Amino acid sequence: ASQAGLANGSGAVRAALHYSRVLPGKRVGRYIGVEDAGELVDVHSGHELEIGDARRLEPRASLETNCFELRVHPTAVQNFQDDEEVKEVYYPEMEAIIKSATGAERVIVFDHTVRDSFVGQSLNATTGVAAAVLRVHTDYSDNSGPLRIKTLAENGSYTGVQLSQDEKEEILSREFCIVNVWRNIKESEPVQSKPLAVLEPSTLDKGDFITYEMQYAERKGENYALHFNPGHRWYHYPLMEKDECLVFKTWESRTDRPRYCFHTAFDALTQLPDAPPRSSIEVRTVAIMPRKQTA
Repeated sequence: ASQAGLANGSGAVRAALHYSRVLPGKRVGRYIGVEDAGELVDVHSGHELEIGDARRLEPRASLETNCFELRVHPTAVQNFQDDEEVKEVYYPEMEAIIKSATGAERVIVFDHTVRDSFVGQSLNATTGVAAAVLRVHTDYSDNSGPLRIKTLAENGSYTGVQLSQDEKEEILSREFCIVNVWRNIKESEPVQSKPLAVLEPSTLDKGDFITYEMQYAERKGENYALHFNPGHRWYHYPLMEKDECLVFKTWESRTDRPRYCFHTAFDALTQLPDAPPRSSIEVRTVAIMPRKQTA
């Protein structure tokens, strides 16, 4: 590994993570492509914390127990900037890895985002490249998780995924979860800047959840931000290579297990100023469980 990589994260590191703050008389969130009406604010406080080395966890982290796990799964994709190649080659690869990780009967990959940490603060790009997100969050709330299935039937996704009404009803009648897969896409260079941190769900308190609103011109999105809690335990996988995938649940319909993987990109305090920017891809999927057998 390079000197920058060794400085960044062979083991635990310290970093200031950005948690949301609630201001009196305001709701938490942001306006996207619409005029700021003054009702939503997106204000953060940095809290310096230790980010543990998830590679050293015993037993190893698993999707069912920790809402995140690392898998080695090489890809045949040659150009991650080519949306058609990503859909034709990468989406089936991700369906396979998530079926294996979750036991799902069906996996629907509904979108992807390529990120580069040298890009500014643009978010949720549907074309081109987006910036890393330096804010503690999970991608869906208890409202927006099921709603995502409904919108895939009503409006589809920008990648062309469109569910029928029958498919929508079938999915909503089953247990399902929304699973992301995050990968470094640099050929021979491990992640050395703005890696992804994930929160151990056993340290979560539902009372710390903050509803985070995203107001678009034609709709309102919603996820969860988080109040700072000194009991939170954070982890990362140092120096992730291209063949490695971080698989994590952003929302889970089953209430008898951990359901939310809060996550954020971060800058380690030991990160060298000349550390190369990271390039990554994440896909978002719905993993639909087999129908339960009735006696």
